[in-house]
Amino acid sequence: MIYLVYAFIASISSVIGGLLPIYTRLKHIRTNYLIGFAAGVLISTALFVMLPEGLLASDQILTPFAFGFFSLYLIEKSVMIHACKETECDVHTKGWVGMIGLGLESMLDGIAIAVGYITEPALGLIIAFAVAVHELPVGFCTSIIMIRSNYDRKNTLIALFLTSFLTVVGALIAGFFPQEYFGPILAFTAGTFIYIGASDLLPQAHERVDWIVVVSVICGAVIVPLMERILGT
Repeated sequence: MIYLVYAFIASISSVIGGLLPIYTRLKHIRTNYLIGFAAGVLISTALFVMLPEGLLASDQILTPFAFGFFSLYLIEKSVMIHACKETECDVHTKGWVGMIGLGLESMLDGIAIAVGYITEPALGLIIAFAVAVHELPVGFCTSIIMIRSNYDRKNTLIALFLTSFLTVVGALIAGFFPQEYFGPILAFTAGTFIYIGASDLLPQAHERVDWIVVVSVICGAVIVPLMERILGT
């Protein structure tokens, strides 16, 4: 089950991002460029890879796509913490409550990786790449938020590892799904990718007017079709 390896690598990306502000001096770096690149990758993956594959598997993708978009919107506005602009994080809730939303998102990422791989191995690789790129700044900001919520290093690490490795749990669960549901699942996850990329990451990346951010977004968007061509999907 190669998709479990992909999910594990994606979860490691989140852990690496989370360890940076804990064990290094990288607490005040600008994350705009990385967030912009991640936004481009997520949106491009949803539009050019997941939705077309979902349409091939099922003609019922519009409702799952919309449900994915708006369900993540409701979750994020209720409990989720997400990427922050630089080191200032505007969050609705902090600490362990916010971890619920991050854990759920990680599980959805794992499900998407597994379903994508079972549908088409190259698709699973592309989705895993998109998740890994996105999770690096999310892990970074998760640790920053926990630390600023006055949690000690031990509890911050526990939260980071739990939310990160739920990606693997999601991939394990997806292995039991009937394949007739793969199309709607891909569409649902595409909706979450569009929401995260367009409604969350892009505004955060563009908090400051900077053309390098624009270039980062375009590079992220272009790299996905290039991967498709290289992998022959």
